[in-house]
Amino acid sequence: MRILLAGASGLVGGSVMEQALVRSDISGVVSLARRPSGLVHPRLTEWLPAQGDLLSGLRPEPVDAVICCLGTTIRNVGGDQVKFIHVDKDLVLGLGRWAKEQGVPVCCVVSAIGADAHSRVFYNRVKGEMEEGLKALGLPALHIFQPSILTGPRKEKRLGERIGIAVATVVAPLLPDRYKPMPHDALAKALLTAACSKEGGAHVHQYSAIRRLASA
Repeated sequence: MRILLAGASGLVGGSVMEQALVRSDISGVVSLARRPSGLVHPRLTEWLPAQGDLLSGLRPEPVDAVICCLGTTIRNVGGDQVKFIHVDKDLVLGLGRWAKEQGVPVCCVVSAIGADAHSRVFYNRVKGEMEEGLKALGLPALHIFQPSILTGPRKEKRLGERIGIAVATVVAPLLPDRYKPMPHDALAKALLTAACSKEGGAHVHQYSAIRRLASA
C-alpha cells in the first residue's frame, strides 16, 4: 500500500510515520507537509507546496489510503478562530475532496471526543462540522477517530495540558471508556490498521474501538 499522511509533524502523525515506514505491508508513505522533515528513507516521499496553502502540494498521483492528523490549538493560532477553522476544518475537507476526486479507497481522520456540529462549544462545533462535511462527500471508506486527551512526548510544553493528563491518568479507572486518556502510539497503530482494512462505509471510532484496532 501507498499511504498519504497529512500532519506528520504532530504527536500522532509522527508516530504514524514511524510505524508505517517499518511495516512490510506499506510500500510507501507520502508526507504532505509545509516544510521538509529532514528524514531520509527509501519509502518516504514528501509533497511540499511551492507556495501558498498546504493543499497546493497535492498531486494527481494514486495512493491507497489517506491518513489525516491535521490539527492545531486556539493558542497556537493566537486565539484567531478563523485560522483555527482553516486548519481543523477547511484543510481536512479539502484533503477529503482531493481523495474523492482521486478515487482513494480509504480515508482516516483524527477528530476528537465531543465533536458535534450543533455544539455551543467552539472546538467541538468545528470538529463536528468537519466530520459532517467528510461524511457528505460519500467517500468509499471513512474512518473518523474520536480520542479523548492524548498522552505522549509532545514537542510543546503546555502546563495546563500536562496537569490534565496527569489527573485523567489517575482517575482513568473511574472514567467512562470514551473519556479515558489515549496513548498516541496506540491511536497511530489504529489509524494504520483502519487504513489497511477493506471495510467500506463511514465509521466513528472511540476509545474501545480504537484500542481494538490497535491490538489487531
